[in-house]
Amino acid sequence: MVHVMPQLDRIVVASVVLALAGCSSTPHSDATDAGTTEATATTTGTDDPTTSGTSTTDDDTTFNTVTTDDPTASVPDAPEFYCPGSPSGECDDVVGARLQAGAAVVSIVPDCFETWTDKNEDSKYVKQQDEFYDCGCDRICPEDGEYPGPDAGEGDGEFQAIWMAGFGTGRATAGKRKGTQGWLGVDDGLWARAAVLRQGETTVAIVALDLVGFFNEDVIKIRELIADAGLDVDYLLVHSTHNHEGPDTMGLWGSALFVSGYQESYTQQVREAVVSAIEQSINELREVDHMELGAVDVSSYGDGEKGVANVIRDSRDPVVIDETLSAARFVDGGGNTIATLVNFGSHPETLADDNLYLTSDYVHGLRRVVEKGSMWMDAEGKPGVGGVCVYLNGAVGGMMTTLGVEATTPGGEMTFQSASFEKADVIGQLLGEMALDAISEGDSHEDLKLRVQAQSFLATVENSVLMDAATYGVIKRTPYKDPNTGKEDKLKSEMALITVGPLSMLSVPGELLPELAIGGYDGSHVNSDRYDFIDPNNPFPPEVTNAPEGPYLKERMPGEHRWIIGLGNDEVGYIVPEYDFVLAEDGPYLNEHEGDHYEETNSLGPKTAAMIDTWADFLIAWSDYVIGEAE
Repeated sequence: MVHVMPQLDRIVVASVVLALAGCSSTPHSDATDAGTTEATATTTGTDDPTTSGTSTTDDDTTFNTVTTDDPTASVPDAPEFYCPGSPSGECDDVVGARLQAGAAVVSIVPDCFETWTDKNEDSKYVKQQDEFYDCGCDRICPEDGEYPGPDAGEGDGEFQAIWMAGFGTGRATAGKRKGTQGWLGVDDGLWARAAVLRQGETTVAIVALDLVGFFNEDVIKIRELIADAGLDVDYLLVHSTHNHEGPDTMGLWGSALFVSGYQESYTQQVREAVVSAIEQSINELREVDHMELGAVDVSSYGDGEKGVANVIRDSRDPVVIDETLSAARFVDGGGNTIATLVNFGSHPETLADDNLYLTSDYVHGLRRVVEKGSMWMDAEGKPGVGGVCVYLNGAVGGMMTTLGVEATTPGGEMTFQSASFEKADVIGQLLGEMALDAISEGDSHEDLKLRVQAQSFLATVENSVLMDAATYGVIKRTPYKDPNTGKEDKLKSEMALITVGPLSMLSVPGELLPELAIGGYDGSHVNSDRYDFIDPNNPFPPEVTNAPEGPYLKERMPGEHRWIIGLGNDEVGYIVPEYDFVLAEDGPYLNEHEGDHYEETNSLGPKTAAMIDTWADFLIAWSDYVIGEAE
């Protein structure tokens, strides 16, 4: 959740939020509406599953447990949802069933918004200084050619704006990226990209949105729409790429401070687009002959000492960059690509805060290369593999960013550092070519087994500013009561572990700092001579000697290829290691402590990392048990 608002803005927001008592609807006091399937699933009332055993949750639903004929066997508690083999009988294992896959793409460019002219050129809409065009949702005025007549919002004197997410408030979009902007502008946009996997009676839908974040409450509403549509989906994972050049779907970046940028009408459009993409994917299901799966080291590209610095930067000490870019290509019997999943971790914010056009940032170039191939002005391109490319962002916290990166084309003749569409296209194409290499250099896998397990839970919010903002409607979240204390300091979230043969994908509901996934506290993941492990000018360097020891999250996950899917089914902000979680003494969660401690102000609190770790281990233990039983 990078650059939520300037420091001063956060202080003012807190003051106003604290004064907003009674301005919102009554918070929910239970957590029983979470759904991981078409049916309702439970939500545990603890941050730590190891403390619950087989006791009941806050809604008096007993955890599922596994029985065995061997009384000496150690059997972990079962998660609330898993397939195949769930006690519900809705996803029984079908011996010999082949994996199927289908994919689809649906636009999520807003259906309704008006445009404007930034007369003072400050990239913010100021009512008294700038001019908007009161032409309605279709943006066609009477003086334009082929005028169809007035439509919704036209001539009403109100600016029907779409407020863009990230950086600050008041950034109203001026439209979708034009074909003349940058190298790849013609087919850029915002998308819901779906890949549906089905094996026997188990169906998993993975959908990536070109959005800054999508809250768990909205995911649950999508599941309700899926059920209403009669679609056979056992588990839905909605991932946000964390795009900073699209609409505000979280409420943080409206027209001004204390004014939410969240629009229910647009969010409903997105929900319906997800359902449409899933339905189209189901209609396109066909048998997977094999999966091509591989990974490359991003630091091995480019000119020697530059390493990862050609595409990514870590803005927080210690510098830890996960250098692995992975890809999985699902291929049918005719050798055609059904879908390609790509996993890497970096903020899509290359265009920065001056851009007013809707774009999926570098992610557009990456996906386009995988599907259609690359094109360079100073180097030969690579052919794409067709099908639908779905990009799944990884551990982006800390933060992993393209801002400040000096990106050089493969021919070495062109370099881009300032925010621009050209720079976004270069970085996207570079990463896209790496994804193609990961596929071509990877291994082919047949007889793939699909499994999924998921768990919802209540997360404690120690950040009082965020909690108050949620309670009083500044952020579009629903506060929940702690079942033990009665205090409304909880948010509902969830995690899932999806395995496809040797590939495991762990969804994390926020922006995980990479060191929690791969370690690197010894300086082993700097990956560029241009970066210092710890900036010698940092006035408050992290005490890495206090950092946690491994094995780290990726090391504990099952399978040969292990992916973190960040912002999976939620966005709870930054997930920071507790040893380096430092708050300012004056105005904690409002002001930043000296050194690199911005992320703390946009996190739930210091206990979040341990909570994520624990629930991950809970899912991993069940996965290991099930895989072991199958073998």
